[in-house]
Amino acid sequence: MSQFLENAREIFEAAENSAASGYTPSDYTILVGSPQGGIRMIANSDWSLGALQREHGAQSAYRISHLGDRIILDGSNGQRTCHLETTPVAKTAQFLLNSVPAWYSTPANAGLLN
Repeated sequence: MSQFLENAREIFEAAENSAASGYTPSDYTILVGSPQGGIRMIANSDWSLGALQREHGAQSAYRISHLGDRIILDGSNGQRTCHLETTPVAKTAQFLLNSVPAWYSTPANAGLLN
């Protein structure tokens, strides 16, 4: 796995762990490989990810956002991008509870019962 994707995974896991512990941080951007000293964190920026990356001369940029109970990470590194997102617990439960097993089929004579 590339360092870009490994960083994205680690940042995403850290955001998930902080949310699981009850802490809800603000949205933030992490810039990696900037000339000013390696790593820079910026909270609540309304700049686009690409604009922040260019402005600070960063090789990679990662933005963590919170939307309701979802955690969203967008990453950029030159021509490479990534998007990671949690699925809300209620949506996962709904999917599991409303799903029909792959082996389930309607009985052949079900239409004849009426």
